[in-house]
Amino acid sequence: MSLFDLERESEELEQTLQKQLELVKKDSGVYLQVAGIALISGLVTAAAYRLIRTEPTSKSKKPKKAKKNRNTFWSNLRNRVFWLALDIGKQALIRRVQEKMEAEQAHEQ
Repeated sequence: MSLFDLERESEELEQTLQKQLELVKKDSGVYLQVAGIALISGLVTAAAYRLIRTEPTSKSKKPKKAKKNRNTFWSNLRNRVFWLALDIGKQALIRRVQEKMEAEQAHEQ
């Protein structure tokens, strides 16, 4: 191999490396979005659990008064609307991420 061939091969390898780095950057953006979705859903679940749970975290020595179960029409409706809105938002977010991924794949080809 001549010096010219080695230089040309070196340039080709550098271009290949640059393309691979660009792909890694694009893929890492997708992974960050998925991780963000997972983090947000975990935080929402933890918040909902804290609101719903009935047992206190620390055991106090004073007896607590018994809570009356307030299953009213409005509280039941509020809970159903909350979970419905959460599900719709999650589906819209997933659909948007999928559309972006498909657009990037179509742009690459």
